[in-house]
Amino acid sequence: MFNKRFKELRMFIFCIILFIIFTTIALICFINNDMKRAVIMLVLSFVALTLLLGRYNIMLFDDSVILYEWKILAMLPINVEYKNIKSVEMKSNHHVVIKHRKKSHVYVFNALKFVESLEKQMKR
Repeated sequence: MFNKRFKELRMFIFCIILFIIFTTIALICFINNDMKRAVIMLVLSFVALTLLLGRYNIMLFDDSVILYEWKILAMLPINVEYKNIKSVEMKSNHHVVIKHRKKSHVYVFNALKFVESLEKQMKR
């Protein structure tokens, strides 16, 4: 059972940019009467919108936290147990560094609330 969800800021911004680009290209294709490309771009903008709304949530569970890290070319989730977290450091309003087996840089909308929730879960 998870307690809190926080949006991953980097991927949120990336998905907004993709959504705007795909929607703009679809509108240009509609204006130029190129319906095939317009429909393809609308489908891609829908995919970007669903990624924007439904994916890339940093979730705090009772015994672990799911973070996102870059692995080669993809942003993949990793599961970090609270007992493996050595320290949590807030660098700015959106940047948090979590040291576990290695160092993870996490970007969230409200880093202060994220750190407070994470430390509260770690004390349990």
